Amino acid sequence: MINFNQNYFQLFKIEQSVTIDHNSLEKKYFELQKEFHPDKYVNAADHEKRLSLQITSYINEAYETLKNDYLKSIYLLKVEGFEFGDQNNTISDPEFLMNQMELREESEKIALNKNPEESKNFSLKIEKLKNECLLSFNKKYEEKMYNEASIKIKEMKFYISIENDFKKDEY
Repeated sequence: MINFNQNYFQLFKIEQSVTIDHNSLEKKYFELQKEFHPDKYVNAADHEKRLSLQITSYINEAYETLKNDYLKSIYLLKVEGFEFGDQNNTISDPEFLMNQMELREESEKIALNKNPEESKNFSLKIEKLKNECLLSFNKKYEEKMYNEASIKIKEMKFYISIENDFKKDEY
């Protein structure tokens, strides 16, 4: 049976870390889904059906969180007792904010030009910036500098937002 008090890493029996083996995660996900999927409980009592739904929801939520670097980073801080709240989702670093404005302007210009090579290069640039945030988050997280780590998550969110807007503008 599933213990809802265990964290997502424990659920999937993987090391609590920023870097995880996605193949192991996926394999364990499918094993758990196979074991607890509601289709297996069609003829079960109502409370068993409800429990199966709760368990599969928990498994799905855990899987979606751990396979996403941004969500996983927030979750890692939560597991450590550091609440990453949206209420303080601001970054006050003027250089970082100026860089964000420049990236947004660049993305808008590239979207207007519709040059596939520029689009590809910009997407790679954003991916690189997100990866740098993740690496920096990992370093701060391992050093138990959770406040500084949370800033890297906030920065990553800016890059994700730019990336999402760019993909919308691109198509």
